[in-house]
Formats: sequence, C-alpha cells, structure tokens
Amino acid sequence: MRLFAQLACFATAVALLLPLPPLKEAKEFVVQLSPFLAISSSIALRSLGVGSGIGLLLGVIAIWQPRWFCRYACPVGLLVEAASRFGLRKTSWWGRCPQVGQAIVLLTVSGAIVGYPILLWLDPLAFFSGFLTIGFAAGVASGILSGVLLVLVLVLSLTSGALWCARLCPLGATQDLLALGKKAVSKKQKDLSGRSSEVSAASRHVHTARRAFLLGAAGLGLGLWARRIGAARGENAPLRPPGAVKEERFAGLCVRCGNCIRACPPKVIHTDMGDAGIAGLLAPIIRYESSYCLESCNACTQVCPSGTLQPLDLERKKRHRIGEALVDGSTCLVVLGKKDCDACVRACPFGAVRIHWDEERYAAWPAIDAAKCNGCGACEIACPTEPIKAIRVWKSAS
Repeated sequence: MRLFAQLACFATAVALLLPLPPLKEAKEFVVQLSPFLAISSSIALRSLGVGSGIGLLLGVIAIWQPRWFCRYACPVGLLVEAASRFGLRKTSWWGRCPQVGQAIVLLTVSGAIVGYPILLWLDPLAFFSGFLTIGFAAGVASGILSGVLLVLVLVLSLTSGALWCARLCPLGATQDLLALGKKAVSKKQKDLSGRSSEVSAASRHVHTARRAFLLGAAGLGLGLWARRIGAARGENAPLRPPGAVKEERFAGLCVRCGNCIRACPPKVIHTDMGDAGIAGLLAPIIRYESSYCLESCNACTQVCPSGTLQPLDLERKKRHRIGEALVDGSTCLVVLGKKDCDACVRACPFGAVRIHWDEERYAAWPAIDAAKCNGCGACEIACPTEPIKAIRVWKSAS
C-alpha cells in the first residue's frame, strides 16, 4: 500500500508539472507541499498565502507523524528509495556524519528573518520540478543543472543508501526539527519518572542550543550580506518576470523550480546563466528574442510557489513595470533620417510610444511615455534594426 501511494503521488506530481491543459494553474502545488519552503518563504515575505498554508499544515502533521511525507508522498523519496534498494553495496561511513540537513534548515530560516532564505533552492521538490524544464528551449539549462542535482542525490543513494534522506535533505530535516517538540515532551516525562540521566540530557540540550545559535547568527549574517549584494546590483540587474519582488531579495526567495518558464506562452522567460552573478544562477530572467510579454497573459505570476513572483490579475499585471523602453538615437532609422519608421508606435499595446517632431531642430524621434510603458518588449520585437535594436527595454530605476 505504501508503494502504491508513492507511485500515485509521483505520477500526480509529474502530471501537475507538465504543461497539460487542465492542470496549467496547478504547477506551484507540488513545491508548495514542502514545509521547508512554506516556513522559510512565509517568514521572508511576512505573509501567509494559501499555498504556504498547505505546506504548514503538512508540517503540523509531521509533528505527530515524523517523516510521513518522505515515506508516502515525496517524488524524490521514491527515486531515492529505489536507488538505495537496488544500488551497490552499502557502507556505513556516514553513520557519524553531522545532520547537514538540519544545518541547512537553520541557516535558511534565520536568513528568512531578514528576507533572504539563502539555501531555499536546495528543497528536493524544487530541483525535481526544475528538472522537468529540460524539455523547454527557454529552460533547458535549468533542467540540466537541476537534473545534475537529482543525479547526484541518486548516486549517493546507489552507493551510500540513506545518506541523502538521513543526513542531507532539508525537507526531511524540517520534519525532524518539527517533531522535536513532541520528542522533548516525551523525554521530559521520562526524565521526571527517573528513567534517564538529567545531567546528560542537560549537556545535550546546551550543545544543541549552542549549535542552533551559531547557525542562526550565520544565517542572519549571510542573509544581510546577500541582500546588500542584490541591492547594489540595482539597475544593472536583468529583467525579471512580472510581479517579481525587489532584486535584493529575488535570488534568495526563488527556488529555481522552473514553473514560470513552463507557464509562459510566448517563451520570454529564460534561465539566468550568470547575468546577475553566482547568486542569481538559474533564477528566471526575461529576454525579448522572438516575442514579448503579452498584455493578455499573467500565467507566470500564478504558478510561483515561493512568492518570488507575486500573484497579479491582468489589470495589475499591465501596470507592473518590468523595465523601461529607451531609444538609441545612433541606431534609430527615424533619428538618422533613413526611413519614416513607426514600427514601435504601432506595436506598443499601451500607447506609450509616439513619434515626436521638433520644428526648430527639424528632426523626429520616438518618444516614450514612462507613465504608460511597463517594459513589455513589444516595441523591441517590432524594431527592424539588426543586430542591435534601436529601442530596447532596460531595468528601470524604480
């Protein structure tokens, strides 16, 4: 029965993540099942969404039924268990290894307090989801690198059995930490009945508290440092999808699940391969190569599991500023007087571009109304100049 439940959950997860028409609006559900993600993102955003509520509910259940999600519902857990069962001869070299997964959780949650959960992308549901972007041209790099993480986990399971699940996985470690409350109550009852050593228990508690304090302080420090780097990037940051949180927090909150890449009909959302530095690796960026961000679409804002892209209805999405269109006078055909071109004017769905004529200078040029422009990229796609577009969308100061 457990195997049947695992297979059913695995098939459901794959079906939800693939671009099947009836399930397009449910892509975020798989990753939102993670209590690790729910706790960290809720703290970082200072809000509790419906999706986070699901993960928190499963976390509450884990207090009374430790690791039940790993045993019955985790798609990565099924793959790990299969690899471990049919793998090579196992060794017990990792038996005394520290609980790295718990350290990851404490670092991430403490970083979330200052708005930057630094290791949130290590959630196994996130890189399982990211792996399924490998079939999309815009997300093939993300899929490959997420697949590398998944392969590494499976190799560890083939050679070392339960190492990933027992010592490294932050999703499993979150469930263990949540279950500590129940264990502490049970242990206290045993101590009161005289069946355990109070001195040794106190010593262990002091050691655990000291380790948690140091990891918490490290997480706070790293989170603040990462936010400063993100804020310093400012206008030099790449374009982000609609609804994106501020750049100083974006790379920390994004779990690189690939949901926005899969959901985007015009395929303008791509994987960051270094435009925002190492911190932004694999996070989504916008590039206008063959299409623009459609005014009739808000799909990417509806499928983000971590709140990195805030949900926007169509009206709010139209007003959200992705960037700002700017004209390069050294390339524009109108400015150079080579052609009476108004491609950008005709293409703009918001009426933000017009051809301005100056009688005194006897010259014309495209003028951008910044109040109307949201950086959708329609003008950039329509511009006939090659290889450099005369009008392009850049990160706006706001």
